[in-house]
Amino acid sequence: MTASAQPAPRSGLPVLGPLSPFARTAILATVVATVIAIVLDFGVHAPGTIVFIVSALAILGLAWIVGLATERLGALTGPQVGGILNATFGNVAELIIAFFALQAGLLTVVKASLTGSIIGNLLLVLGAAILAGGLRNGIQTFSQRIAGSNAALLVLAAVGLFVPATFAASGEPTEGTIREESVLVALALMVGYVLSITYQFRNAEQTLGGHEEPAGHAGPAWTRNIAVAVLLGAAGLLAVLSEILVGAIEPFVEAFGLSEFFVGVVLIPTIGNLAEHLVAVQLAFKNKMEFAMAVCYGSSLQVALFVAPLLVIVGVLIGQPMNLVFHPLEVAAVVGAVGISALIALDGESNWLEGALLLIVYAILAVSFFELV
Repeated sequence: MTASAQPAPRSGLPVLGPLSPFARTAILATVVATVIAIVLDFGVHAPGTIVFIVSALAILGLAWIVGLATERLGALTGPQVGGILNATFGNVAELIIAFFALQAGLLTVVKASLTGSIIGNLLLVLGAAILAGGLRNGIQTFSQRIAGSNAALLVLAAVGLFVPATFAASGEPTEGTIREESVLVALALMVGYVLSITYQFRNAEQTLGGHEEPAGHAGPAWTRNIAVAVLLGAAGLLAVLSEILVGAIEPFVEAFGLSEFFVGVVLIPTIGNLAEHLVAVQLAFKNKMEFAMAVCYGSSLQVALFVAPLLVIVGVLIGQPMNLVFHPLEVAAVVGAVGISALIALDGESNWLEGALLLIVYAILAVSFFELV
């Protein structure tokens, strides 16, 4: 082998070895930020604002690492099982953060984070993806049938998720009645989630993304054991950092004069899902709009059919009961986001103007939640 054909030097560590220099640096930076956040909280008891910022940065990195491990496992197990893994772990960071917020009794933050995840995926992420893809590639096309069926499923999921809010506004039901209805609706939504996963597993070619793997999107060249170890390790650290982050929410809110609605709708979904968001934009930029929409719709469906119902049930079990009665602005925001994204999916085409308008709608909603007390 000639000198020019020699492979690039690799790290001796099995986790870092297959990665690019940028990815190695990002993982090491994440580990450093994680250690600093733990020391700041448990060691020196630093002010809550600093703890919140450092732990948020660490969670961003850990969520990205979870995404890498999930991608690799999906590449090793095939598109069907990979799709299940993506659906299962796509919102794991946000789910863990929401669990600790629920445990701390921050119900407003928990509910707002559910709303924020749905509208963030359908307006912010999809809008950024369509804008980037449209500016780069012009008009982009995708399967009307596939996108339309997923949009319809999301509409049905949103309807089910917000039925308790309609029920609460229709009369004067007791808190116990609302809680009982929320649990029953949560169970029904989780049945819908299991059915949707089953359908995807049996009909991969009829769901967004099909059997084809997007180029350059199979994760690092880890073995299966290393990928599993990385996934479990990152998830464990996410649990620790999420508890630290939640403990610093109230000091952070007071320091910057923010509302819990704004923290839940804008900040927490961004912290938990930023890595996944960047993937969607990257795919659209590479003219793989169908995959980008798969990320946006899939994450939103998981929140509506799995994350929200699971938190309702867990809340009952840990003595922090949470109902599904959302603020009217949250209901309006989700209904608008679902409706707009469904309209975009109808014609099988997207352009940069549609993306820009989605971002403008998201900005309007973000400002409204910022002002909401």
